[in-house]
Amino acid sequence: MATALAAFTAWRRTIAGRRALADLTPDQLRDIGLSRPPAPKVLVSVGVGLMTDLMSMR
Repeated sequence: MATALAAFTAWRRTIAGRRALADLTPDQLRDIGLSRPPAPKVLVSVGVGLMTDLMSMR
């Protein structure tokens, strides 16, 4: 239970940090040492023909 609580707390802090950085202007980001906004960590790659295959499964 303690591990789940710690993971949830860490997740909430991460989300709060991302929201705080999203509200800053580029000048404010440079002031705190970030040259550009952090890029999203999730990458979705869609292969050629994937949508065709998925639609054919319908």
